[in-house]
Amino acid sequence: MGIYETFFGNPDQNVQQTLQTPEQQQFLSQIMQRLMQMGGQGGGMQDAMKLLQGFLDPNSEQYKNFEAPYRQEFEQQTIPGLAERFAGMGGGMGGGLSSSGFGQALGAAGANLQTNLANMKSNMQRQAAGDVFSQYNQMANQGLNTRSFENQYQPGSTGLVGQAVTGFAGGLGSSIGMGGGGGLGKMMFGGY
Repeated sequence: MGIYETFFGNPDQNVQQTLQTPEQQQFLSQIMQRLMQMGGQGGGMQDAMKLLQGFLDPNSEQYKNFEAPYRQEFEQQTIPGLAERFAGMGGGMGGGLSSSGFGQALGAAGANLQTNLANMKSNMQRQAAGDVFSQYNQMANQGLNTRSFENQYQPGSTGLVGQAVTGFAGGLGSSIGMGGGGGLGKMMFGGY
């Protein structure tokens, strides 16, 4: 408090009072930085976000790796199984394999594989998008629902001069009231 405020006081004011310790403020700052960067520098968060973003791209390496075992199973089990079933049909040298039925069955199995893979990709994309938004919302809510300060009313002070004037005026008023009141009573009730 300065000399002026000591003698003349200061006015009423609203002051922002911090509600967090420096450690809590630092933690909140880190959350907000991560939220802004969605992963920041290094760490598993950035890798996880990159993986999820890869699932949002249907032509990404993640999907190629995901499809590989299904395509391999189709090539190594489904096609030979169909060929074996149709090889015994018809006469002679695998006559059933050259039939239109084999071509249709093979085409239907391939279309079924593509449909199943497309459905799985779609579900994975939907899940990845939901995970990305969920992660963002969780961090945003954690950062935005934190009250970091509170407004607090601080009444002003009168200072030394104000206190002296108030004391003098109060004393003067009391003495006038006592003396003046007695004289007024005498005037009204016949003391003079």
